Amino acid sequence: MQEQFTQTKHYFALAKKDIFTPYLLGLTFLPLFFALLFIGGIFYFFGNTWYATLYDSLRWDLNLSITWLAWIQSSLDYIIQTTIFIFLVFLFLIFSLLLTLTICSFLAPFVVHFVRNKHYPTCPLEGNTSTLVSLFSLLGVYLLYLLFLVLLLPLYFVPFIGSFVILLPNFWLFSKTLVADVGEGIFEKKELKRIKLEQKSRIRNVVLPLYGLSLIPIIGFFAPVFALTTLAHLFLNLKSNATF
Repeated sequence: MQEQFTQTKHYFALAKKDIFTPYLLGLTFLPLFFALLFIGGIFYFFGNTWYATLYDSLRWDLNLSITWLAWIQSSLDYIIQTTIFIFLVFLFLIFSLLLTLTICSFLAPFVVHFVRNKHYPTCPLEGNTSTLVSLFSLLGVYLLYLLFLVLLLPLYFVPFIGSFVILLPNFWLFSKTLVADVGEGIFEKKELKRIKLEQKSRIRNVVLPLYGLSLIPIIGFFAPVFALTTLAHLFLNLKSNATF
């Protein structure tokens, strides 16, 4: 356990140095720029319309003529408005995550090659998964993610519990996509599957703190490329030292 913790710190230290190189900084701002541009544009042009439409559809007009009962209508309106706001923020976070991870799937080969050429020049890259296959795999993962979101939907509105429940499918998506993006660029598919089973705890020890970083405001926007870099160090180190 102590050895794995030390190795994890080492991977993070290497990734921290790499992420501030001009090349990786450029890749870091790329998904951030497109994610904010795309999602921000949607909410700028359609956000008010969606809010008004949802509010008109969900609002219950109780037609209370007694003045002292008007607070019931006001309270109901407030609950509906708050729920719609939370729902739209929820959608914004989901679409931002999906878009960022999709862009990162295209950036992963560049990050892997950069880390390999800089730190592990003698390590061969045996990944042979085509871009089309990767996109179909990514689509399948997204569909499962959306299914998890729907199944857990009733729990999102439970006070305190809902805030933590949403972290579970997001962690699954974060881990599933980034590990696949990096691993498939380094290992053959069968070999990667075996490594994920044999090195489950080592991979989890790296992915968990990376996911924690992604939840921190501002820093979270830069976390995906940093995560790709850290995972590239993990997998390339495993392959170079044949520790699996």
